[in-house]
Amino acid sequence: MANVALLVGGFGLGQGAVFLAQTWLVAKGELALLALFGTHFAFAVLGTLVVDAGSLTILARHAARHTDDAATRRQLWQTFWDTTLFRALLAAAIVLGGAIYAVSPLGDGFSRDYVLFALPGLVIWAGNAAGLLDGLKHSGISGLASATVYATSALALVCARSQSPALAGAVLGASFSVGCLLTVAAQWIALIWLGWTQEFARQTLTGLRQVSRDGLAMLGMTLPGQISGRLQLILSMVYAGPAMTALFLYARQLVNSGLIVSNFAQRAEFPRLVHRMSRLDGGLLRTIIGTQWMATALAVLAATVLLAAGVALLFLPESRFAGLGPILIGFAPTLLIWAMLFLMTQAVAAQGSFDVLAIDMLACSALCLAASYVLVQRFGVFGFIGAELVSNMLGILVVYLQLRRSRGPDPSTLAQRL
Repeated sequence: MANVALLVGGFGLGQGAVFLAQTWLVAKGELALLALFGTHFAFAVLGTLVVDAGSLTILARHAARHTDDAATRRQLWQTFWDTTLFRALLAAAIVLGGAIYAVSPLGDGFSRDYVLFALPGLVIWAGNAAGLLDGLKHSGISGLASATVYATSALALVCARSQSPALAGAVLGASFSVGCLLTVAAQWIALIWLGWTQEFARQTLTGLRQVSRDGLAMLGMTLPGQISGRLQLILSMVYAGPAMTALFLYARQLVNSGLIVSNFAQRAEFPRLVHRMSRLDGGLLRTIIGTQWMATALAVLAATVLLAAGVALLFLPESRFAGLGPILIGFAPTLLIWAMLFLMTQAVAAQGSFDVLAIDMLACSALCLAASYVLVQRFGVFGFIGAELVSNMLGILVVYLQLRRSRGPDPSTLAQRL
């Protein structure tokens, strides 16, 4: 409960600050700046997810299984430094690609400067210690530290309103890098305060291969959906226009807020889920949902609040926010389906089966993107909601079948047969 409280507090300080800044821009009618910032910030956050390569979960699983003896601690540090090398290689690849984009004719003033000033933050992110803190049952600390990435961007967004596009992009990109630096520094200070003084270990080729395999598998599970969501923004800009895209981004921010709060509970409950999934002592769904009961309850609450907010906005037709009402109502059931999919994939991660779902998740995300392209031309941003609802339901079915296959027969069924 303490971890969840700290995670929610960090969310309020970070994503809450961005939400308030975006609300201010909507109230001022600055939808163009909101669309530019929202799109670029979404891709910057995607960059941190790529660099992290699922190590938030992978390192948390290793740390949750550690014992207090010196040998186990050395092995954990060895895994961490192997993971850091892999993340640094990913960061270098993104920096190279981003630099090429920035100097190419594709980048305009805002995009070019945002990318150039945000790239250092991805290099810094390669050294983050969030996974260790999560696995050591201090996820609240890592979540509180992560708030600075959002808080600095929110402050810069307010300051960038009256600036030229190029200067606004530079300010917002630099604020992202500063936020990454402050986050990683805070995580390491917390580890030292907890008595986990770093023990450097020389990276090994065997260790690098192992963490690369796990990291790429985790990216295969999470990255397709993340990329699909970002490409939806581009499709929205093309087919729905900047104004509708800004409203869609704002609504998506509310939906993501509910999912993030639910995910906080998942992070806090993950060490216990690791142990529960290692034993065949109950039904599969009962184990998954029962162990993550807090995350489930928060998802239901978030969907209910989202639905109520959407209905309330229908009675305010003169408000600048009136267009959000139907979008929020459509997103309410989608939020529940998303949350259920996250619960199922978290169970896969608890088993350490990072590579079994990559192809399945890629197929579901490809289906979502294809459906989004077809439906957005006819239904606008509401086509995205329908595409995500169908693809995520398919994802839940696929993940459940994979878990059943990897776990084997239900023990209650075996008992009945005996």
